[in-house]
Amino acid sequence: MKVTCNVIKDLLPLYLENMLSGDSRIIVEEHIEQCQKCKDHLNEMRNTNGMPVDRDTSPLIKIRSTLLKKKIQIAIFSVLLSMILFVVAFSFLTAPEYIQYSEGSVIINEIGNGSVLVKFDDSVYGYDISKYLTGDNTGFVYDITTWNSIWNRNMKKSNIGNTVLNPNGENVVAVYYYNADGSEDILLYGKDMHPSGGIITLPRLVLAYYALIALIFAAVCGLFMLTMYRNKKVFDITMKVFFLPVSYILGHLSIKGFVTTSYNAVRDFYAILLVMIPLYIAILIAINLIKQYKYKKHKGHQV
Repeated sequence: MKVTCNVIKDLLPLYLENMLSGDSRIIVEEHIEQCQKCKDHLNEMRNTNGMPVDRDTSPLIKIRSTLLKKKIQIAIFSVLLSMILFVVAFSFLTAPEYIQYSEGSVIINEIGNGSVLVKFDDSVYGYDISKYLTGDNTGFVYDITTWNSIWNRNMKKSNIGNTVLNPNGENVVAVYYYNADGSEDILLYGKDMHPSGGIITLPRLVLAYYALIALIFAAVCGLFMLTMYRNKKVFDITMKVFFLPVSYILGHLSIKGFVTTSYNAVRDFYAILLVMIPLYIAILIAINLIKQYKYKKHKGHQV
């Protein structure tokens, strides 16, 4: 019977390992002397330690790319969590602690040409000044409050000094101080705009509206996910949208807790956004990593 090249190729690994009987070795050697193709194949096996090499590296490249992508995702996830912790900690340290008014803590003086100067004592590290036009359009009424913070008292100890209320020459009708604790505003300068009774400056409710909108939006997305759970594509898209309001709510809880009012709403809103954005990205990365883990685990069970 004529021995084919395929049979010889099957025997070559055993031939290289000296595992063939004498007769089989003779058959292989006789074939190699007459077949240049099998001889070249034998030489190739010898040059590669006796085993043929699969030169297709695409599976290895794919595995390496997957591992690199996973490492990058984990690194980004760690950085985002660090950012969130930093923002929350910094927001806590710089949170305004409103100062109760005492005589001499805030002094109002006229310095000529109608300019009104506000002097703060050394305990003041921040202030907020708002104004509104009087009903008869004769001038402006100013509301002032002051604060310090853990950060200012322990790390950045420079106070703010003085400021001019009306640098553009506006007529200052009255200046009030509010303690940000629900008590009546205190007249510091000018005409009492409320002689028949005091007035109280209340905190803004805008954060409460934003939180309520986020809760409603999250509830709507959650209900839609329940109805569309069989449609995987729609479910995944809705889930990504769902975590937007959830991230905002978690950001609000991180910065304000369960308090929805604020005397410094702009600062608090930006702090919430600085937590919300990295938190949302971190949630998406976490979901993707969990999916990869489940897929790998499921594939392993199938094998």
